[in-house]
Amino acid sequence: MSGILQALGAEETQKVFDERAQNARDNVDPSFGQQQVVSSLAQYIKTCWDTAKDHKMKVTDRLTNCLRRRRGVYSSTELAAIQKSGGSEIFMGITGSKARHAKSWLSDLYNPTGDRPFTLDPTPVQDLPPNLKQTLLMETMQGALQLGVPEETAYQLMMKHEDRLKDELNQEGEKRMEKMAKHIEDVLCEGNWRHEFDEFLDDLTTYPAAIMKGVIFKQKKEIQWLQMDTGEFVPKASTAINRELKRVSPFDAYPSPNTVNIGDSWFCEHIRYTATDLASMRGMKGYNRQAIESVLRDYRLSGHREWMFESSERERLEGRDNSTAYRYELFDAVEYNGPIQGAQLLEWGMDPKLIDDPYNEYPVSCTMIGPHIIRALINPDPTGRPPYFKASWLNVPNSFWGEALPEIIADIQDAANSTARSLMNNMAMGAGPQTAIDVSMLPTGANPTAIYPRKVWLYDGSKGNHRGGSAGVNFFSPEIKANELLTVYERFERYADEKSGIPAYMQGSDSGAGAARTASGLSMLMNAASKSIKDVVRNVDIGVIEPLINSIFMTLMLDPKVPNEIKGDAKAKARGSDALMHKEAAQMRQQELLQLTNNPTDLAIIGTDGRLEQLRQVFKSGDVPAERILPSKEKLQERQNQEQQAAQAQQQEALQIEQQLKAQEHKYNMALEHEKHSHQPQTAA
Repeated sequence: MSGILQALGAEETQKVFDERAQNARDNVDPSFGQQQVVSSLAQYIKTCWDTAKDHKMKVTDRLTNCLRRRRGVYSSTELAAIQKSGGSEIFMGITGSKARHAKSWLSDLYNPTGDRPFTLDPTPVQDLPPNLKQTLLMETMQGALQLGVPEETAYQLMMKHEDRLKDELNQEGEKRMEKMAKHIEDVLCEGNWRHEFDEFLDDLTTYPAAIMKGVIFKQKKEIQWLQMDTGEFVPKASTAINRELKRVSPFDAYPSPNTVNIGDSWFCEHIRYTATDLASMRGMKGYNRQAIESVLRDYRLSGHREWMFESSERERLEGRDNSTAYRYELFDAVEYNGPIQGAQLLEWGMDPKLIDDPYNEYPVSCTMIGPHIIRALINPDPTGRPPYFKASWLNVPNSFWGEALPEIIADIQDAANSTARSLMNNMAMGAGPQTAIDVSMLPTGANPTAIYPRKVWLYDGSKGNHRGGSAGVNFFSPEIKANELLTVYERFERYADEKSGIPAYMQGSDSGAGAARTASGLSMLMNAASKSIKDVVRNVDIGVIEPLINSIFMTLMLDPKVPNEIKGDAKAKARGSDALMHKEAAQMRQQELLQLTNNPTDLAIIGTDGRLEQLRQVFKSGDVPAERILPSKEKLQERQNQEQQAAQAQQQEALQIEQQLKAQEHKYNMALEHEKHSHQPQTAA
């Protein structure tokens, strides 16, 4: 080496080292850097996953306890204590009944026929676009100069035209957003919204939090029926990327210990894939084909399971087989969504083109199965928000998990269970006779515990304390306290009504008293009871409906396949608890207003366009397809023009007929006058 250095010199030696370094870089495996990044990401995600699991242990106990109360099942500890003391093991399902009726109530509010739980409000046009405003100014000034209009008058005319253009733009925005809202409804329908939201409401009435996820892009097979030249229809299979929504079980949600609201920190989700799911992900944007094939190769026969603390009891309560006798065929994955510092991403080997600022936090979305990262990319959402949305029955400040309905009435449920067990035990003891036997008087081999009708009791009268008298067998019955215990139980039921905010008369029960026995009184009580459910509806509106619809709206705005005719600047707004809960009252007011304005004076004020809009709102609130019955404004205007033209034609025809009649009458009068003059005798000149 020293000889080479002496012979080549400094510059030549440097060239040799550069060539060797370049050759070494050219011979490096191109996937080496990617593997380093993936392994670093996997290690970081595994650390977050373990942290989240440890932190969630207490929450998992709460979730399991809520599910037990919803299903009407005692915990193993409680059941062992009851069985040790003996007696009834009855569980009074107050919690399950309240949860079912609360879900039914919310379902009626959020799934009205022919209506949607959201609106898209276009952003009002505060000022005209600069190019349009400049064109308006130039045209106005040119017209003013040509006609000799004063400058102040021209400016006033320009302002009137500007206001008119703003109104037209606002109306155009409303039409666009109505079309976009219908498009979002199609996305919700195709994304299995009704089924997933129904399960979300189950979680909302059962657990401390309910979570929805969306938008999820999945590749699915579709069937199209093509008509051949012979008239026969032939199926054609194709693949397409669909937008889907999913309810995430609270058991599968693992927020960061520092998370209060979704988006504060990282968030992990436990996902279960099938082999078919993984196979369909190959080739999709953002997924690593090589990693997916490695997972299928390593775990296809045995599956991959992430063991959880609550797995066995949760599966048992949900009615799934939790035994290990069968082969586990699912692939448990962890999806990580959260911020990571740019410097760390650069250190891991991320493409520097994606990292503008090393000290900025970049939202990353990754999916890991075992040690394999099957998906790792910067969160495609422009806002960087994770695709999760949460609501609770009762929010707890500064806490991710709220308070569940079963937890609110837990003490009442326990007291009712204890009362019901005492009632059943007391009835069981009082229903049959209690027997006292002097065993010293029994013959040898007698079985005194067998009691049956017409039994013959044998005894030795020479023995015992009853010698020569009683048979030594006494029957008695304990005092039955059924009425007192029933009164206590009914009181606990009323307490559950008050504490849960779901009274019995809201469930269709006829047990109401006082004001609930009259129609007006029952209506007042129902309106008062609806105030408690309004808070829950408001939590869902703010936490789920509005951000979820805004997320769908954002994906549609970024989709080049969506026509520009329905795009625009808008914000999603939930219909709100008042609009949903008082739909019937609003419908009655609309019908009354329709009748009040059905007079010539009001019709002259609102015009046919206003009347058309009134009818459209009444039809829409009454679940009547207004677009199939009522004409559009353009068709109505065309119809009015045709009627006006027909009326003018009739008027002209009537005028012509009148003129013809007048001409004929004049002709007849002239002829009559002529004939009159012709019959007069001629006089001599």
